[in-house]
Amino acid sequence: MKPRLSKAAIQLREQIDDSFPDRDRTSDGWIGDARHAHRVSDHNPDANGWVRAIDVDRDLFKGSKPDIMPDLADQLRAACKSKSEKRISYIIFDGRIASPILGWKWRKYKGANKHTKHCHVSFKKTADNDSAFYNLSMLGGE
Repeated sequence: MKPRLSKAAIQLREQIDDSFPDRDRTSDGWIGDARHAHRVSDHNPDANGWVRAIDVDRDLFKGSKPDIMPDLADQLRAACKSKSEKRISYIIFDGRIASPILGWKWRKYKGANKHTKHCHVSFKKTADNDSAFYNLSMLGGE
């Protein structure tokens, strides 16, 4: 079955692209490489072909400052914490992870890849067909 990206992930990526059209995309990605294939990962297609993760390069201004990915990652986390955003299952960025486990508080990420060059966002299965707009100020929301 051909892999297909969650519609919630597509929407988030498109809003990031619209808000930062010249951003660096070097470490962007969605489908797992050979390293991912041998372990559980939201980058691997499930039995129906759905992939439920994206990586977004940290450099939203393509080599220039400021580094605002920490702000974007935190806006995503805050939206999940407030329950205004319900499609995201967890976020990994810069050696930290946020998920419902501790009420969307950042905590140390213990995985091998600390995600310092990109922000990883994983989505729930229920978001596969949900392409609603993300209401985040950094991405054109209120």
